[in-house]
Amino acid sequence: MKKIFITLLLFFPLFGFSQDSLLTYSKILSFDSVSQNRIFDRTLIWCSKSFKDSKNAINVKEREGGIISGKAYLDCVYYIQKRKTTDSLISPYYNTYQFDWLIEVKNSKLRFSISQLYYYTPVGATAYSSSYEKKYVVTKSETPPIDYFLTSTEKLKLYWKLSKEGLVNNLDLLMESLKSEVINRNDDEW
Repeated sequence: MKKIFITLLLFFPLFGFSQDSLLTYSKILSFDSVSQNRIFDRTLIWCSKSFKDSKNAINVKEREGGIISGKAYLDCVYYIQKRKTTDSLISPYYNTYQFDWLIEVKNSKLRFSISQLYYYTPVGATAYSSSYEKKYVVTKSETPPIDYFLTSTEKLKLYWKLSKEGLVNNLDLLMESLKSEVINRNDDEW
């Protein structure tokens, strides 16, 4: 019995597989001379403008702790050059990502972070409705979570890399709009 156990322990690492680390995003925004309560209030207004369904997007609003959190879907665009020549057509492609987000406010600072990032494959999406077949966890891996028929591995890796770069660019734009909302919002305006 001891020999079987030792043999299993020796061979187990050969059959194991390594997990890739999850893709995360975090950004800290600083605001000079803006109070924590004002940052919190303006961030809530930004959330209601930025997320399609803000009632379902925002799960937690805790003013004392300075925490706002929820779930969001983000349609990200990325561009692919059709041929290797410089004058070739550049086509836009769209991917949908879903993630849990958390905003923490304290000491005139705000931290936006995402976790539980998923990539969705669309099925039967129309202009009026969208349904999604499967979701895949997004990792830092160069290999995409799905395989497309008759597409080379090299192209798939390139498209996946461009898609994730597009996601980060879209999140950076979202953070710029949040910073602008907190800094430039005039609370006295109607």
